[in-house]
Amino acid sequence: MPPSSTFPPEIYDRIIDEISPPSKDAFSTCSLVERSWVPRSRTHMFRRIDFRIPSKNQADLLTSIGRTTEFQRNVASNTDVASYARNLVLTLTSSGNIASEIPQASKLHNLISLTLSCSNIIIYAVNDAIFTKLLSFIRHNQKLEHISVRSLVIYPPAFEVLMACAAIRAPVLQSLHLQSIWGPDWITDAWNRRKLVPARPSQSCRQASYLTGLYISHCENGVITTFLGSFDLRNLHRIALMNLDWGSCMTMTDATLNSTLIHFTLDLSDHRHGVGEEQIFNRLVNIPTVQLVLKRFSDAPMVLHGLQRTLFQGKPCIQKLHLQFRQYPFPSDTMVDTALRELHLTLPSICISIGFEVQEGIRPCATTTNIGALFGWMGQTGRLQFEALDDWWVHEATKR
Repeated sequence: MPPSSTFPPEIYDRIIDEISPPSKDAFSTCSLVERSWVPRSRTHMFRRIDFRIPSKNQADLLTSIGRTTEFQRNVASNTDVASYARNLVLTLTSSGNIASEIPQASKLHNLISLTLSCSNIIIYAVNDAIFTKLLSFIRHNQKLEHISVRSLVIYPPAFEVLMACAAIRAPVLQSLHLQSIWGPDWITDAWNRRKLVPARPSQSCRQASYLTGLYISHCENGVITTFLGSFDLRNLHRIALMNLDWGSCMTMTDATLNSTLIHFTLDLSDHRHGVGEEQIFNRLVNIPTVQLVLKRFSDAPMVLHGLQRTLFQGKPCIQKLHLQFRQYPFPSDTMVDTALRELHLTLPSICISIGFEVQEGIRPCATTTNIGALFGWMGQTGRLQFEALDDWWVHEATKR
């Protein structure tokens, strides 16, 4: 074909950027059209690497995923191609000695997003071979903006090293996701000791921490204090605390007092009435957008009244409140509308929405019309809004 210099190279780059649906086969074809198209095509082709080490009892699946696995191995071992990688999703599902099967971190040195999914992996010590390999991805990528760690059973001192490494060696880290982090059963007491003795961030970590987004879900209580020992939260803008012990929620909420929070998602399923709720409500009313996840519809009036009482104690900043329920309401659940009405009368400018997370099947009354009938005042004033939970943490890694 005629040389691509007929048009400015930015035109061809934009065309390649707009390929839909994006696929490695499409970008591979583009790279064969013209030599000048190769860099832009490879930028998209190798931007995200999903590297999976399957369990040994999944040998029958190796045939179907063999081509993909081999492709990913070739990318990880090729310095030129690996330099295009920006997002790495490393999935470890084998419980054996797989340290040698993890790609070399030194080959993937331009990452901005790192996801470690470690089901069936147990880190027994700080010098564990697998743990050393995982840490190397952070040490070799100082431009990391996002780190996600999922489904990891880890020795507490090793987790402390992991958090310190992330805080110091990833100086531009903007978001951190911790999901299902636990200690081995035989050292649970070690986590409990960390829970009782709050850690203090070192000065070096304070200087290195630029976190703006934090998501923590289904984690051991000691994970919170260990995390706080490495990170300073002054620049935090968004936080989501899901399925955590009430004590952990209180600790994290208190740690954000000096943060510039604009969005707070808090799971109140383990809410203990009268235990620290005042300090949490005082914090919530000073954040522009708040999302509260409640287990039962009948829990809402107590929470709303607590927020209303707090509104009288200062100048609240809350502008939007979303209530996410894990169960549909019963026909007798009519007190929520009254509580919402009182909250609106106290703060007329607040915008309130509700949503449902189905975990129990559909009840006969679980239709928009039937649920709307439970909100007489809200419906008459046109203030009733049904919205989905803003799960920003789900899309945060994929957009990078």
